[in-house]
Amino acid sequence: MPPGDPLDALREGAPGPLYWIHGKERFLVDRAVALIKERVLDPRTRDFNYDLLYGKEAGAQKILGAARTLPMMAKRRLVIVRDADGLDAKQLDALSSYVADPSPETCLVFVADKADQRLKFFTTWKKRGILLKFDPLPERQLAGFVRGEGALRGLRFEVGAADLIADEVGADLGQLVDAVERLELFVGARKQIGPADVEEVVTTTRQRSVFELCDAIGAGDTARALGALGSLLGAREPALRILAMIARAVRQLMQVRDLLDRRAGRQEMMEQLGLPPFVVEKIEAQARRLDAATLRGMHAAVYRADRTLKSSKLDDDRVMELLVLSLARRKPQRAGARA
Repeated sequence: MPPGDPLDALREGAPGPLYWIHGKERFLVDRAVALIKERVLDPRTRDFNYDLLYGKEAGAQKILGAARTLPMMAKRRLVIVRDADGLDAKQLDALSSYVADPSPETCLVFVADKADQRLKFFTTWKKRGILLKFDPLPERQLAGFVRGEGALRGLRFEVGAADLIADEVGADLGQLVDAVERLELFVGARKQIGPADVEEVVTTTRQRSVFELCDAIGAGDTARALGALGSLLGAREPALRILAMIARAVRQLMQVRDLLDRRAGRQEMMEQLGLPPFVVEKIEAQARRLDAATLRGMHAAVYRADRTLKSSKLDDDRVMELLVLSLARRKPQRAGARA
């Protein structure tokens, strides 16, 4: 990883028994979880020693049962509890005795959006467990992130190339990594990436960008939305990555809708989103079609799709098609609609 990367702590020494991983930068959160999984589990015995639970559904007792189970034919087992925010203070207190004396044979990982460190539970946690927070990178650091990902692959960037990637792709770290991987394949043994390569590869592979998909969804144009989705899937974009694009776009729409309702100007929108003017202009046009209640419903639908993709055996493409249909069929509001 790039120098000073927050994931460095997960690579040093043996994995600990307790991790609480949270933050708004889901790419880094998921990468941290994947790294722990890679380090703890033996591929030969993974199915016997891995439990994936969801906070509110599982509850404290089920989490404790999984954490106290001994590994089978391996040194350690891994228990991941997603949506740990769903555990209330009473359930967290029930876990405190385990946190004070965790099983050395188990790596227990909680994944959440936040950590309410005012709770007594976290006083105990800080003595025995590791608390990791991943926030979105500011725009000025995106080009550095791109250069760091390239350095891992032995790639060199000509002046302006990394900045062009960041400008084209935006703040979605998953898409930035994907762009670097595509460029690596494109330049091959040359190992050097210039602005012309970026124009050729990144722009071409995003002919139907997420803006077109979200624009079609906002306009209620199901045919165009499904066509845009098909284009992304046809370019072998993973379903979770497309969902991350949609989720980010919906969050931006909600943010701009709120700013519109407060009669904020374009300059304030640019400052709040940290995006260039032409991007903000597109998002604003989409947000004007929808009210806040509709956008909240869209956000909830995206959340359900995320859960389905991560926990169901349904075909990923089918899940995404159903989501896009659900979003596009929400009746768009007239221009300038207010919540």
